[in-house]
Amino acid sequence: MILNLQVPQSWSELTQEQLHYACFLLSSGHYESDQVKALAIIRWSKLQPKTYTPDGLQVESEGRQVIIRPEQIACFLPLMDWLMQVPERPIRLEKVQGCEAFRADLQGLPFEQYLTLENLYQGYIHTKNILLLDEMTPMLYGKKLHLSATEAYGVFLWFASVKRMFAARFSHFFVSSPVSSDEVDGATFEKLYNAMNMQIRALTKGDITKEKEILAMDTHRALVELNAQAEDYEQLKKQYPNVK
Repeated sequence: MILNLQVPQSWSELTQEQLHYACFLLSSGHYESDQVKALAIIRWSKLQPKTYTPDGLQVESEGRQVIIRPEQIACFLPLMDWLMQVPERPIRLEKVQGCEAFRADLQGLPFEQYLTLENLYQGYIHTKNILLLDEMTPMLYGKKLHLSATEAYGVFLWFASVKRMFAARFSHFFVSSPVSSDEVDGATFEKLYNAMNMQIRALTKGDITKEKEILAMDTHRALVELNAQAEDYEQLKKQYPNVK
């Protein structure tokens, strides 16, 4: 049998139901990457698994019983490589436990809340303590939630995709920022706290009276300013390489 399966080609093509299933697979801890891809292909192609046979997996497709051989599924796996990568654009579960999500790109989020989210996210990367993702929910879903593993992965994926977007959009700042990398490599919370203060000081230019105003600033606007300052600093270093 020739398989002509229609599967999503990117994160942005997923429906909310498909995104939830992807988060379920990726958070389960039971599957290798190729198994995740294969299960997603079967589900999203609307194939109904029935039983395993010596020849392969028996499924129901459009009312017919067919056998899918392992090598047939294997041909489709490279098309699903994107599923194992961080989305290029922000993607999130739009509703969790009845709570509506904030804007996907965090436009309009106060900079103070972004800094809190950043520290919690980096803490999770470092410790793998899922409760830190729970602490992110008041800012992302408007209420403190106790997340299931699937929902927690959704929060992780959302913020990771936001950071990828920011890294592309504000490349000067996220190259030099001490909290720009997802690979924390033993960074302590003290270092993260100091990094946060460095960002605030960069925006206030040392004027403590402006701190409240800065923290209330829209996150995107704050990052525009930080990115411009980082670019200016890069230009200065090129002109005066010996100046620290």
